[in-house]
Parts: sequence; structure tokens; C-alpha cells
Amino acid sequence: MKLGWPVEIVGTGMWLPETVVTNDDLARVVDTTNDWIVQRTGIRERRRAKPEEATLLLATRASQAALADAGVTPEEVDAIIVATVTPEYQLPATASLLQTELGCRWIQAFDLGAACSGFVWAFQVGAQQIITGVARTVLVVGAETLTRITDQQDRGTCVLFGDAAGAVVLRAATDPARSILAMRAGADGARGRLIYIPGGGSKEPASHRTVDERLHYMHMQGREVYKFAVTQMHTVLDETCADAGVSVSDLKLVIPHQSNLRIIESACEKAGLPMEKVLINIDRYGNTSSASIPLALDEAVRDGRIKPGQTVLMCALGAGISWASALVRL
Repeated sequence: MKLGWPVEIVGTGMWLPETVVTNDDLARVVDTTNDWIVQRTGIRERRRAKPEEATLLLATRASQAALADAGVTPEEVDAIIVATVTPEYQLPATASLLQTELGCRWIQAFDLGAACSGFVWAFQVGAQQIITGVARTVLVVGAETLTRITDQQDRGTCVLFGDAAGAVVLRAATDPARSILAMRAGADGARGRLIYIPGGGSKEPASHRTVDERLHYMHMQGREVYKFAVTQMHTVLDETCADAGVSVSDLKLVIPHQSNLRIIESACEKAGLPMEKVLINIDRYGNTSSASIPLALDEAVRDGRIKPGQTVLMCALGAGISWASALVRL
């Protein structure tokens, strides 16, 4: 959808747990090797939260960094949207707890669960809040402690995921050139169980059986996810650029969800996108679901890879199977 919405990112922030888990560390726990993991995923290490570090703490630290970067006080925030599939509690929303942790007013605060696509979906909703006049300043957060829902006995998944949080502050653009040029979002529920957690919901409430059968951990059909992700990511890249009337060559930087290096490379090759225009940090952080794009965005801003006036495409695909994109002129 072509937009031209005058909404801009005025601040970014991230927070990472200190504990680094290398491939060699995992090789001591499951039947794997550093070479096997690197060749299949591109991951060399990831971060793991300590037992006392839950999603709310990560979200709070990233949010504080983003607000400081934006020069925005908590009292100025009109809405908080937290994208997560690993909330602090099943009830209430982590965003509500974040509202009081930050010292914000009694404002709207809610969670959005779209897994790896979650941050871009939340970004879209936050922008809509501003465009419709519901809010002037929106804090959008992606925060995950995925290692809590990953089966450490399953080498197919435990090597992939890490913990992190990233955040951005959105406001109406003061410069009309700074805008959201186009967005895409969708889902294919027929593929919904390619990545899911069987236990803990209304279908399989927590019980001794669900715990014994390890149903509260993520289950993933990796090969099927890989095939669909490559095709759909390429499609979303092309369609989002076409919506905005720009070519792939016009992009300064693409920030994809850091799912798997092979998926990213294959999709970008199909789209004719050179890898030097693609931000990659999966080697250091693994797949951090909804945190991966704001984490990468903050890094790109701070190391000077993107500057005001440049076009950046954020795109993600995750459980659902869901996908989302946002083409932004910073």
C-alpha cells in the first residue's frame, strides 16, 4: 500500500543480556558443532537472559534508551505497543507493566503478538495512531526472552534463538520528506502450525502431561518454513518497493528479520538485492524474533550506516505464518 505518511522515527534504543552463548557452548549440551550451526544458520553466538532477567526488564532498558535518544520524557508518551510472544505474564499485557516502569501517564498500552513479524506490525499500528490523531508520541517495542520457550534438548531449534529488546519512538514528521512510503502485511493461517507452542493455551491447558511431553516449548517444521520464507520474503520486498514507486536499487539499506542467513541470502538474490545493502547481525545475536529489527535499526543508526533522508526497508516473516514490511525515508 502506497502511503506517504508523515511519520518519523525520532529515537532508537536496544538492550542485550550480558550472557553470551557460543556454538561451542551448545555443542556441550546437544549433538551439534560450531561448523554445523554456522553453515546452516549463519549464527555464531547469541545472548541469554539470566533467570532474574525477564521480558519486562529487557523492554524497559531498550525503551529508556530510545526515549533518551529521542529527547522524549515518559510523560510525553501517548501510547505504548509491545511486540512479544514471550510476555512477562500471560495476563496482564507487558505493555501495561512497562507503562508504570517508565513512569508514563495513564495511557493506552497493549501487546501485539505476531512473532517475528511483530515489531513491524506494531510499527504500522503506531504510525496509524499518529496519522489518525489518536496519539502524538508512540513508543514501539520488540522484546523477547525466546530462550525460555526453546527446548534446549532440540538441536533444530535451540541453536537459533536469543534474547534481546529494541525500541523506537515515533512522532509526526516535522520534515515532509521524512515519511513512511509503503507498508505490507499479511498472514497464511493454513501454515500456522509450522511454528507453534502446543501447550499452555485453551486447547492444551498446562498440566503434568503437557509439561512431561514438552508441549510448552516451540515446535517448528524448519524445512517447510525455510521454503516458504524465501519465496514470501522476496515477494514482499518486490511488492513494497513497487507500492512506493521505487526500485530495489533505490534502497539505502534493507533490515530483514534475522531468521536465518541462508533465508536472507536466497531471498535477496531472487530480488536482485546486493548483500552489501542488507544489514546482518544474526551471527552475533541469533534469531531474536520481534526484537531483531529494532535491534538492527539501532545499530545501523549508531554506526552511521543510515542517515536522514535515506530509504530503509524493514521486512519480516514469522509464525502465523505472518509477514510485514515498512519502507521508510528517515
